[in-house]
Amino acid sequence: MLLHKINPGLELRHVQPSDAKALFAVIDAHRVKLREWLPWVDATRKLVDTEKYIAAAVRETAASRAFTCGIWANGKIVGIIGHNRIDWANRIGFPAYWISPDSEGQGIMTQCCRAVIENGFGELQLNRLLLAAATDNVRAQKIPDKLGFLKISTMRKAEWLYDHHVDHFIYSLLAPQLRVAGSKL
Repeated sequence: MLLHKINPGLELRHVQPSDAKALFAVIDAHRVKLREWLPWVDATRKLVDTEKYIAAAVRETAASRAFTCGIWANGKIVGIIGHNRIDWANRIGFPAYWISPDSEGQGIMTQCCRAVIENGFGELQLNRLLLAAATDNVRAQKIPDKLGFLKISTMRKAEWLYDHHVDHFIYSLLAPQLRVAGSKL
């Protein structure tokens, strides 16, 4: 998925080194709000931190271990989406995403997640997607709920968020042909 136009004003593009300045600007402008649920914000203090993140994302994509796309709305990067990891042996993808607070509530993330799901079950031929959302992050939970994921468990103390642990709900979505066959997970 190098480029995926969702509609005329919304597209996904693999992050590239040339995106670093624009991506860092989004993070820096929304640092306080993003920090509420994203544990990497404090480690992203300078442009070079974003450049290193993008370089690692490009390497992971090239090695087919993950992929990271920028979410571009009306010509501006407004967030990130992709798979943090792809378990090829078990055909499982681990989607993750975030969006700038000023782009929330516009349906952007739902549309982008649909594209990642279609890519996962189509081009990547994955059998399952597993997604985690903090139990107190109600906004993040709306996406898997809307898109047909099943909440399959709660992982206690799943993530260290600056000064405390947070629990995660774990969501699962099976490839369409498996869901049709009557499987529950």
